[in-house]
Parts: sequence; C-alpha cells; structure tokens
Amino acid sequence: MKVQAIEMALRVGLYAINMLSLLGRYKRRSRSYGTHARQVLDWYEGEGRDERRPLVLFIYGGNWQSGVRHDYRFVADTLVSMGCDVVIPDYRLYPEARFGEILSDVGLCLHYVLAHTDEDRPIYVMGHSAGAQMGALLTLNRDVEGSARVSGFVGLAGPYDFYPFKEDAHWDLFGPEHAYADSQPVNFVGSHAPALYLLHGEDDRRVRCRHSRSLVEKQRAAGGQASVEVYQNMGHVDIILSFSALHRGRSKVIADIRQFVNPQESLNSIV
Repeated sequence: MKVQAIEMALRVGLYAINMLSLLGRYKRRSRSYGTHARQVLDWYEGEGRDERRPLVLFIYGGNWQSGVRHDYRFVADTLVSMGCDVVIPDYRLYPEARFGEILSDVGLCLHYVLAHTDEDRPIYVMGHSAGAQMGALLTLNRDVEGSARVSGFVGLAGPYDFYPFKEDAHWDLFGPEHAYADSQPVNFVGSHAPALYLLHGEDDRRVRCRHSRSLVEKQRAAGGQASVEVYQNMGHVDIILSFSALHRGRSKVIADIRQFVNPQESLNSIV
C-alpha cells in the first residue's frame, strides 16, 4: 500500500509538472524508429527549423523496467528553452527484453536521429539514472553505429560502475553471464570519446556519487575528457526535477547543462 501511495504521488506530481510544460514554444511530433510498439520517439523542435541548433537525445531512467516518454515532456520543454531541439524515445523494458535488446533500441533511436539531421549538427546524448548508463554506453562504445558523431554526453545520477550487481533481477536483466561486462560504462573508456559531463546529487541514496567519480577518473586515466559536478542537498529525483518550470530559472544544474550544450545561448532565455 505504501509503494502504491508513493507511485500515485509521483504520477500526480509529474502530471502537474508536465501541464506547465504545455506552455512551451515548440512543436512535438511522434515518430516510429522501429517496428515494436515501444520503438517510438517524441521529437521536440523549437520555433523555426534550424539545423544549427544543438539536438539532445534524452534517455529517461526507471531501473530498465519502467518509464514512458510523455512523462518527460518537462525535460524537453526546458532544453528547448535553452535553444536545443530534443528527442525522447521509449524503448523496450525488462522483463519483456533483456539489457542487450533494450540498449539496441536506444542505439537504433540514435541511428534514426542521425539519419534525419544534418551531418554538421551538434548532437548530445543525455540521460537520467538507467538512462544515463545507456547514454554513456552509446557515447563510449565505438561499436555503436553513429557514436562518432556524438558531440558530448551529459549524465544525470547515472550508474556507471555497478558490477557485481546488488539487485537480484539484475543478474537476469544483464545476462547472459558473458555479457555482464558490457553493461558497465567504465569498461569502455578511452580517448576516442567526446567530453563526458557527469552531474550528481550529493544526497543521492539510489545511485551513489561514486559512480560518476569512478567514470570520470577512469576516463581521464584513459586519456579522455570528463568532468563531474556534485550538488549539495540534492537527491536522485531532485536532479531531474530541476528541469521543471518551477525550478529551472534558479537551478545550478540547468545553468551548468546550458553552458555545456549551448554556451552561446543567454541565461536570460531560461525562464
């Protein structure tokens, strides 16, 4: 009963936050990037088509087992206010799919985005929680088609170094056993990757800050570019709620992301 009450409160909160985002100045189109019912994305485009605008592929979290793209409209709204276009995909979830299939979905989405944008356009991958883990793998793994065109990665409260697994379901989710190492972004570090920008709340008890620090340390040691920001008095959910219209104008998280993905855009555009 307590879990159901918490989930209901989250749903009500997301509904309210997303209602505010309806006021944003953008167009939203839904497109299929594959044949499965979950292989659908929402493409948010700011006023006036402009292939010079940065485009952010945002991957939501949910422990690889839950989530729907419509719940993150408020994230797209804030990124559009920064001067970016945004793509938010759904993807298959466990237990219907194991991690290899889930990651292939977001990889297929990246390929779709790249196929429908100008080759010179800045493309950033961003994710929260499980979405940050998948975004890091897309960015770091040279075997992912199109990863070389990614301009940078923004990770919000992501797990990047979590083997051996602590949750029972993860042993099956990330299976078979020979594939366990492929789930860990720290195993793909190297100088080939674009800059990694990892953001984490100091009070995050769901995914500890050590994950971001570990990936930054290993990426730097491998000759790559990486930096981390840790925010006081911020937990796992707080960092994504920074994108809400009620918080973004005074959020250090949002100011830091804007500086990374679109430094030419004035802070005054974020309202």
